Amino acid sequence: MPRTASFRESFSTDALSFTLVLGRQIGELYDSFFRVFDYFFLTEKSCAQSCCAETIKNKPINIRLFVELSKLLQAIMADLSVETIGIVNKEEGPPVPVSASDILSSLHGRQRRTERSISKAEFNAAVQFGERSRGFDNPKTGEKAWVFTYKAGGIAVVTNDSCTKEITSWALPCWGIDIEKVQITEDMLKSHNEAVKQSVQHDRWTSHTVAVIDQSGSMRKTDATNGVTRSDLVWLCLAVDYVGKRLKSGEATSQDYFSLIELSSAGERLITHHPMNWILYNKIIDMLRNRSPVGDGNYLPAIKLAEEALLLNKNGNCMLQLLFLTDGAPSDRPPRGFGRGMQGGVHVSPYHEQAIGSSIAFLARQFGSRLSVGAFAVGQNQFRTLQSIARTAQEYNCKVFLSRATLCVKDLSTAFMTMTSLLTATKTAATDVITNRQRTFRDIIREPRSSVKFYDMGDGHWTFYSSIDVTRAVFDKYAYEWVYPRYTFNHPQTVRIAVRDHIFGEGNERAVRRVREITSDGCVVGPALVGKESLFVEDSNDSKSFHKTFCKVQQLSQRMAAKFNKILVGLPGVERSSTPLISFLDCYVLLLNGAFGSGRGILVEKMLDPTKYKKWNTNDGYVDGMSAADYRLVKNKKVFMQRRDEREFTEQDCSFSIDDIPQAFSHFTYIFSKRKYLVCDLQGVLSTESNEPLFELTDPVIHYSTMTDRGAYGRTDRGQQGIDDFFRSHKCSNLCHMLLRRWIPDPLDKQITHYENVPISEPIPSIASESEDEEELPKESKRVKTVRFVL
Repeated sequence: MPRTASFRESFSTDALSFTLVLGRQIGELYDSFFRVFDYFFLTEKSCAQSCCAETIKNKPINIRLFVELSKLLQAIMADLSVETIGIVNKEEGPPVPVSASDILSSLHGRQRRTERSISKAEFNAAVQFGERSRGFDNPKTGEKAWVFTYKAGGIAVVTNDSCTKEITSWALPCWGIDIEKVQITEDMLKSHNEAVKQSVQHDRWTSHTVAVIDQSGSMRKTDATNGVTRSDLVWLCLAVDYVGKRLKSGEATSQDYFSLIELSSAGERLITHHPMNWILYNKIIDMLRNRSPVGDGNYLPAIKLAEEALLLNKNGNCMLQLLFLTDGAPSDRPPRGFGRGMQGGVHVSPYHEQAIGSSIAFLARQFGSRLSVGAFAVGQNQFRTLQSIARTAQEYNCKVFLSRATLCVKDLSTAFMTMTSLLTATKTAATDVITNRQRTFRDIIREPRSSVKFYDMGDGHWTFYSSIDVTRAVFDKYAYEWVYPRYTFNHPQTVRIAVRDHIFGEGNERAVRRVREITSDGCVVGPALVGKESLFVEDSNDSKSFHKTFCKVQQLSQRMAAKFNKILVGLPGVERSSTPLISFLDCYVLLLNGAFGSGRGILVEKMLDPTKYKKWNTNDGYVDGMSAADYRLVKNKKVFMQRRDEREFTEQDCSFSIDDIPQAFSHFTYIFSKRKYLVCDLQGVLSTESNEPLFELTDPVIHYSTMTDRGAYGRTDRGQQGIDDFFRSHKCSNLCHMLLRRWIPDPLDKQITHYENVPISEPIPSIASESEDEEELPKESKRVKTVRFVL
């Protein structure tokens, strides 16, 4: 049904006074007047019939008498004040037109009514029976305007000074949404006041979220779920899904803080570092009920306020999140000299991308991976600006979620849940699994990843170390200690090294910066290198011990890769020239005794192409290609570790893709280690430059199943929980099944595929006699069928 409510519901109380003025005859015709009123103001005949059927079917209506009565009522209403019926404003103005034909429609007015699902009849009803007040004058012509607020119908309309031309209209905020605020107890209020007092101690903050909410006029469109406005949809999901659900689940506490910025003509700071609690929830409900979108959507003032809010607490143990929720392109006026392009039918200047990108880059350069950025395009409008924001943040290793959210409440709720997961993941990554305390990020300046291919040794952002200031150390996997080779550099002509002051990459534990070897005449020699060191303050005092763990993990992973490769190339149908093998980079440590202090060490290894860098899986169960929704589902999935099956294995089961190889390697390490540990977090590049393709991987993670040796594999070792998370999301490919079988290279019958029972406990002959880490497969009582494949 249209938005217009029954006139009887709005004015039945005031209209009773009419009977006292006009006498008994008008009182008898009172019902007849209101029973047909809706008929004249409903636009669709079928709807009118259904609404009026119950009111007029049992009682005849004298139409002539009704016409006379309506004229009399109109004359009376023109003289009544706002105290009597609430229709005419005290401020003097022209008489309100009575007939709908008296109001002319402008092109702009019709467009806005169409966008916001407001019918002509509803517009007329608002002008006739709404509460009138002065609106803003036209900035170009100076013409005055009237605003009619029709609360019963949930709309507000604007006409010209003579009330003969419609200018615009919109739905009132929170109209038709029934949501209650939480009752605040004394304990809640006491906890809130304590959190506000402690907010000045920035080291106590665990997170700070800054949300930028679009409140421009376009957010008034009523095309969201159940006809609510876009603005109402955003406020509702922000309150319920981002604040309410996190408070209920315990993910958010009073040590998490929240700020709210309005994206409008001038930008406004609505909430500043408010503790995450139910008082904040109620404040956002108040925004839902009272904030009305209006004006332009200027990005730059809002981003400037968001920047100030995020810079309020630069303490390294505070995780940060920046959210953008908007439905349109920027309205900021570019200065002269910038061209204008078209974006979704709207003129857009390159100035917008440059200016907005510069502001986002400034924040991302400061905070890097501890800042997660969420960009939500509400509706199917302009998306280019949000894409630019996401790309810029990714250049500096921020965690980014970009969503072209539909106008469905379910989709926007899912997007908010994803941002909640991102913030939780950032806090988890910064938490020491041994002490269970959140660590502090070092204050490091970042540079964009796209700049790593360009070297300018004279730009002032390099630190140089001569050979006498550098010591090379290599971790000996057999002696289990550091050894110091006679040579320091890789190239014989190198006399010093250059270490970049800015980092261009970062993982969960380490920051990555560029390193180059320099000759005596200042030329760069040797391969491009990277230097890695801890992201956290807690590890900066003992860099050698910190790097020891990573060297050990990487060397053990390389030994497992050698075993995996040996079995892989021995599988039937596998051609080495087209099948990539697994390889982990060799690494060593350079101890620097320069300006940064004695004993500073950086772990050095070959640089991989950042443009081809990829993660095939992570240490918390994520697999490349998995959607955010699928990832949330598998986190709650029951663990099922697939063992060897007894199905017949045919030639059709021997096909697999290249992307199956890293996942199968992780599965293989768990089985081959007798279920003691699993190697994951596989990341790097797939090198296809040579005739034999190769996965060049770095920074692996080992999850050890027992607590005994957890510390030996670093803080990223999540133990059995990490192993369980891998198997929740892992789907065994054909390659997994092939690796877990014993293949007999010389079949008895060359024409058929032959199966025989072989105990699982029997070792694989090709690798049974390797070094001390080569262990036979776990013993089982079952016997499985093993294929003799025809070569």
